[in-house]
Amino acid sequence: VNPMKHFNRQPMTAIILAGGNSSRMRKEKSLLPVQGAPLIQQVADNLTPYFQQVIISAREPGGFSFLPYTVVHDKTPGYGPLMGILCGLEASRNPVNFVIACDIPEIDPGYLDLLSGFTHDYEIVVPVSGEGKYEPLFAFYHRGLIDRIRDMLDRERRKIIELYPMARTKYVPMDSNGWYFNLNTQDDFQ
Repeated sequence: VNPMKHFNRQPMTAIILAGGNSSRMRKEKSLLPVQGAPLIQQVADNLTPYFQQVIISAREPGGFSFLPYTVVHDKTPGYGPLMGILCGLEASRNPVNFVIACDIPEIDPGYLDLLSGFTHDYEIVVPVSGEGKYEPLFAFYHRGLIDRIRDMLDRERRKIIELYPMARTKYVPMDSNGWYFNLNTQDDFQ
């Protein structure tokens, strides 16, 4: 059984958010060495087999030029991940976009495929864990959301989850079986 049966049906873009402050890590997370390469490269390399375009959304210009991917930067600093999503969507060539944080070193292709299967009918497809916790930085967002996101940011609304009631949103239960984790602290990294 092909775990990626949906992925061949439509071209999609992956947007890696690498604009955070890494305050809990106390150093730039995206550049931490993982298997001999920077973490951001590991994440991008994991995504390239499944996506026709990979975009890195950074806080400011100039970073990540060592990678062979399109890099966009926040038009207005200080607006958080929602600004990163907006800039990535604006640069995307495809209607369907997978947004992932730069500190998620592994993906489960079967789960990614499950999420992508809902993108024909929904503008946002977001995992939710049993305790009602959303994973907005491991989710699909449609380019059709650009104007709504701009409007939110214009009104100083920066929480990604505030976008969900404004769109056709599918919440998908996540049972990660241990593969899903973020590298937020030095202990996580070790």
